[in-house]
Amino acid sequence: MLAKSPSGALSPYYYKGGYFHGIHYGSYFDDMDALFTMMEKEEHFILNSPQMRRILIDLYETNLSKPALEKMIHHIEQISPRIIKLAITSDKKSLNSIRKAIKKASILGSGQLYLCTDMEEGKTWLVSDGIL
Repeated sequence: MLAKSPSGALSPYYYKGGYFHGIHYGSYFDDMDALFTMMEKEEHFILNSPQMRRILIDLYETNLSKPALEKMIHHIEQISPRIIKLAITSDKKSLNSIRKAIKKASILGSGQLYLCTDMEEGKTWLVSDGIL
């Protein structure tokens, strides 16, 4: 039986010989209330399961204001004990802001984070052996 994460992604998602947990935070545009509600649901789902996860976060077409970016960083910090690897896909401008905020917060260890504009590239990195 196929299972889905609260954001509607197949979980676990099988890809190129490996598995990851997809999170769809894309296409929220400026609807931060809906985004924050979904973040809470995903956080609850991840933290209430014993599995360590390789996670792909899709942020395309979601406009991260400064408060929304801060909330996203806090969300990643909350789920970080369950993260093996984290890939985030979005546009270049958003990725630059996310990179700076995650680095400043010192959330993840070296090699645990991959930021890219190509979702297929992020998926491939997640299922690759080891932490690069």
